[in-house]
Amino acid sequence: MLELLFLLLPIAAGYGWYMGRRSVRQNQSNQRKKMSRDYFTGLNFLLSNESDKAVDLFISLLDVDDETIDTHLSLGSLFRKRGEVDRAIRIHQNLIARPSLPDEQRDMAMMELGKDYLAAGFYDRAEEIFVTLVRQDDHSEEAETLLIDIYQVTKEWQKALDIIRKISRKRQQTLKPVSAHFYCQLADEATENSDKIKLLLQALKQDPLCGRALLTLAQIYLLTGELRQCLKQLSALLDADIQLVPDALATARQAYLTLPDEAGYQSYLSRAIEKGAGASVINALAERLEQQGEQQQAETMVLDALYRHPTMKGFQHLMQLHIAQAEDGQAKKSLSMLEHLVEQQIKYRPAFRCNECGFPSHALYWHCPSCKNWGSIKRIRGLDGE
Repeated sequence: MLELLFLLLPIAAGYGWYMGRRSVRQNQSNQRKKMSRDYFTGLNFLLSNESDKAVDLFISLLDVDDETIDTHLSLGSLFRKRGEVDRAIRIHQNLIARPSLPDEQRDMAMMELGKDYLAAGFYDRAEEIFVTLVRQDDHSEEAETLLIDIYQVTKEWQKALDIIRKISRKRQQTLKPVSAHFYCQLADEATENSDKIKLLLQALKQDPLCGRALLTLAQIYLLTGELRQCLKQLSALLDADIQLVPDALATARQAYLTLPDEAGYQSYLSRAIEKGAGASVINALAERLEQQGEQQQAETMVLDALYRHPTMKGFQHLMQLHIAQAEDGQAKKSLSMLEHLVEQQIKYRPAFRCNECGFPSHALYWHCPSCKNWGSIKRIRGLDGE
């Protein structure tokens, strides 16, 4: 009998092992079926606009299998893009709260949570997350970019410059024009002219072709009576950004005529026209010629410009010349009425447009309100502009 029991023992052990394996496989199969069923249930909640139930269900699934983390990251991103930022925040916060989450996936979840806070307008919380990510040796460029974006929104220009100084030299080179505008923003906020000048010179170190810095420097030097320095900046503006010269006309006229240097002013306008400054500068030079009694030369210059590049501004100035020479009568009244209509057309049409997104404007913005690019808004060229 004892021998029979010893013979049956291996069979019993084998049967036990088989039943155990079968039970494990059965449990795994049931678990997969439940997980699949729960995911379909969650998707139905989403399609039925029952987002809260879907979020709760997907979060509970995370405790089942770490492989669902990518799914949760995608789901959170989807909620954020749909404007349901509170649900995206819940998902990403639950991911970060998992103690067993690998560092790489935790950083990904933190990045997504920072984007959630940014979309919700919680800039202080988003800043805290991105600062933490940037301090890591293997941080992504996206964290730097988003941090700079936050400082632009909160107008913390010095913090943005501090971040730019810490990034790679290659990226620093691409951001130099933007850095120049940050220095210009700091100059606008400074109260002392000496501090403004130092900051604007720093802007020119970043970008020697920063027309904004040159124009602002010229205006400050005019106020402080440093006329030669003012003219130096205006001359540099001709090579840096010819499209800003129309905005510098008042400064140039006052500086040259204060010296006085009428010939220098006319020479400046002529050089600007040669470089393609546009109708405003042509009209300014024509006005100087008219004041000197050279109406015929002024009219010829305006006509030549209209033949080459027709503009409403040039047409209006030509009509003003003809009105000044016309005799009183019905013809002069009609011409004056037409000139007034053209003036109204020019007044109501936008004078500036963003070269990146096409945003139209009546005023010069250094930072496009639409696409958020720096220095992209320029004067409109063509019939309705320069």
